[in-house]
Amino acid sequence: MDLTLPAKVHENKLQILGKLAASLTHEIKNPLSVIKLNLDYLKMSSEKYDEETLECIDASLEAADMIDKLIYNTLEFSRKYRDDFNHYCINEIINKSVSITKGNANKKNISVQLKLTDGIPKIKISEAKILQVLVNIISNSIEASEDNSNILINSFHNNGNVKVEIIDEGLGISEEKINEIFNDFYTSKENGTGLGLSVCKSILEEHEAKFELKNNTTKGTNFTIEFKVE
Repeated sequence: MDLTLPAKVHENKLQILGKLAASLTHEIKNPLSVIKLNLDYLKMSSEKYDEETLECIDASLEAADMIDKLIYNTLEFSRKYRDDFNHYCINEIINKSVSITKGNANKKNISVQLKLTDGIPKIKISEAKILQVLVNIISNSIEASEDNSNILINSFHNNGNVKVEIIDEGLGISEEKINEIFNDFYTSKENGTGLGLSVCKSILEEHEAKFELKNNTTKGTNFTIEFKVE
């Protein structure tokens, strides 16, 4: 049996992904620029809107900026860079991710509850990439959760490390799928690409962060990320 075959298949998949990303980048950037221009135009007339509408506009602008960064990150998917690493407070990135996903949570009347430790040490990370990870995980939790349920996000300092927990009351994951869910191109969604958690895994490994996804004893899942404090 040729043990190099799986590695070759994996490499070919990444090459295909890279070519696909390169071909789509230009097509995505043009409509994205139009969206951002229109959102900026709406914000210029802020006095016409109520506070909730303005929050939606701000969250949409932040999401558009994130898409712009995701395009770049996708192109660099198989490469490792630490040039954009700096010291950030994880609580600020958590708040941004909750703001971006707030619209989807509101549609299902899901309450996202934050229990963030004050004065938590800053960690050396890429803000854009960790924001991408948190948005992806929170979005998955929202999608898996029933209407009128809760999602709890904790941050705390433990044994010299910074930990983040995202706990939902969703359907949970079967034990066999937990072992496969981070694999490239694996998905149980009808229209899924199977890249979301695979990309998250790649980013967290790049940050040398420990992570674990497990089912809660009662209901839903618990995604834990642990960052080293440098």
